[in-house]
Amino acid sequence: MIYFIYSGIINAITSFILALFVLSKNSKSPINRGFFYFAFSVGFWAFNYSFWLLSKDPTQALFLVRCAMIGAILIPVTFIYFVTKLLKQERKILNVINFTIAGIFLSFSFSSIYIEKVEPRLFFPFWPVPSYLFHLMLLHFILNVIYAHASLWNEIKKSYGTGKIQIKYVFFGTLIGFIGGCTNYFLWYKIPIPPYLNILVGAYVFCVAYAIVRHQFMDIEVIIKKTLVFASLFAVVLGIFVGITVLTQEILAGGRLLGLAISSIIIILIVRPLENFLISITDKFLFQKKYDYKQVLKSFIDEVITVLDLDIIIKKTLELLSKMFHPERAAILLLNNDEDRYVSHGYLGYDKNIVLDRNASIPTYLKAKKNIISGEDRNLNETLKNEMDSINTSLIIPLMIHDDLIGIMLLGKKKSDVPYSKEDLDILTDLAQTEATVVSNSRTHTLLLQAKEKEQQTEHLVSLAFVVTNISHELRNPIQIMLGAAETTLDAIDRELDINALDEKGKNTISYVKSKLKTIMEKSDKTNEMLNSILHSLKITPQNFTFLSIKEIAAEAINRVESYLEPADIKATNSVPDGFSRIKGDRITLEQVFVNLLTNAIQAIEFAKKGDKINITAFDLDDKIRIEISDNGPGIPEQDVRRIFEPFYTTKDNLYTYKSGKSKGAGLGLMIVHQTIARHEGAIYVRSKAGEGTTFVIDLPKRV
Repeated sequence: MIYFIYSGIINAITSFILALFVLSKNSKSPINRGFFYFAFSVGFWAFNYSFWLLSKDPTQALFLVRCAMIGAILIPVTFIYFVTKLLKQERKILNVINFTIAGIFLSFSFSSIYIEKVEPRLFFPFWPVPSYLFHLMLLHFILNVIYAHASLWNEIKKSYGTGKIQIKYVFFGTLIGFIGGCTNYFLWYKIPIPPYLNILVGAYVFCVAYAIVRHQFMDIEVIIKKTLVFASLFAVVLGIFVGITVLTQEILAGGRLLGLAISSIIIILIVRPLENFLISITDKFLFQKKYDYKQVLKSFIDEVITVLDLDIIIKKTLELLSKMFHPERAAILLLNNDEDRYVSHGYLGYDKNIVLDRNASIPTYLKAKKNIISGEDRNLNETLKNEMDSINTSLIIPLMIHDDLIGIMLLGKKKSDVPYSKEDLDILTDLAQTEATVVSNSRTHTLLLQAKEKEQQTEHLVSLAFVVTNISHELRNPIQIMLGAAETTLDAIDRELDINALDEKGKNTISYVKSKLKTIMEKSDKTNEMLNSILHSLKITPQNFTFLSIKEIAAEAINRVESYLEPADIKATNSVPDGFSRIKGDRITLEQVFVNLLTNAIQAIEFAKKGDKINITAFDLDDKIRIEISDNGPGIPEQDVRRIFEPFYTTKDNLYTYKSGKSKGAGLGLMIVHQTIARHEGAIYVRSKAGEGTTFVIDLPKRV
């Protein structure tokens, strides 16, 4: 008997406390009010149930059991009301009919047509005997419980995310509670099964409480913690008290006082440690650590506000996302320089090449709504949902600066499979604002540095162009004089001198002089050609470009350096495929680019006595043509690679010195190469490691 009495008390206390706290949290919410009505009805039934079992005479017992059954009449109708509000279903007619039927039952609840009398059954001295109206009430009770749980089950199958988990807890919690409570009805029909499972009525309290706490269901988190701790503490203390009292009474004659004394001592010793233990358990399993997102954002801002390196900002952001939310994957996409795509700048678990077109549905939606897109949103249109599924993403967070979408954060589902909560979304919204600001600051800083560097380069190149132009003009006169003198002298020798009249020594001398004059003329022509190329490179514009064959340019360049290849025993191969795509550009300057790069490779191989092959090839990429000029020579040290295109910087100080006392390089060749490619709106860079050869990569845009 004691077990049944105290199980009723526990059920009553937990139900009343939870009902009142839910109502006090938000009394205007239909869900909260519906739950209050339901939980209060359960508490009212359990409270009178306990005192009915404590009754000493049949009259009192009959009165109290009829009071308890008032709660039993109200439980199914209030449960239906709560479920319809929870599922946001309009069931006004159903609720009106239900409460009308309940009102009829209530009006006869103290009459003999509902409960006829009480009588001894098993070890209960006053068990109620049902009358015919009770059978109708029980049928009404069962139908309502079945209908409510069927509605919950249908919603579970349709819903997903947080909503699905919430409804699952309500479904299984109340189902267990009703199963436990229904064990009371066996004895009503003289089936000799005591209501041992009556204690399970309180299970719905704990299940709904877990849904409230863990998944923000009805939002009464702190309250539930205190309720659970108090109820658990009360149950343990009660169990100790009852258990020891019963044992001492059975073992020791007249042991009631001894049992009370032992129980009191044990309770005093364990109550505080037990309370701390229960608090710890509820914190661990129900109230997992919540981040103070204001403090988190403050720490994040303090950490990145002075950082202008975009890579560091992205790295720290991904670390923060991983630490706080434990997603299976995360990525940050930023608008590229051409402002046509959002490309990955940092990722965890995603494909590093993930890209979103600027006009795709996701960026378009983000720019219009400026809100987070959640895969758990029931109102999400199919296009967005399919696009999110295709990139395996659960959350998409916009990085907005005013009305500009400068970036996108992607988050996969949590590793725990727990959906993102409202608090998570609030944190991510604030984090995204901070992230957008620091990313924008970083990019602005980078653009300013680039603009300043470009301005300095422009000024430098203007000055350099002025100097080169003047030098070219100044050099032309003496070169023309030398060329003219050499031509005149050579012509005079051929016209005025009878070589056959000379002796052998004279013939050899004249032959030597003529060869040197021809060398002077050849070098003068090449020098004029180089000066013309330099001046031409300063004047080229896209308007003057023509379609060119890369294979033909490569062949001509190899032909021009043939005189350097043979003495050095180096083989240059033109591997550009036949019929390869043509490019649009300036033939003279592009050919000079090839010649400069080939000459540098020859000189490096010749000096280091390492390598014997140079290869020119080309690739047709999506939006550009790539040309590669590679050798198997000595390679370029890392410190030189970084500066190789700077004006007046030359590796020939430590790599190559011309034989016979000829001077080192001036450091202008690769600078001119770089500027020529830049004027073709392309890019050039180097792949090289000391001792492993060098590859110059040229990317040129496709033009129509």
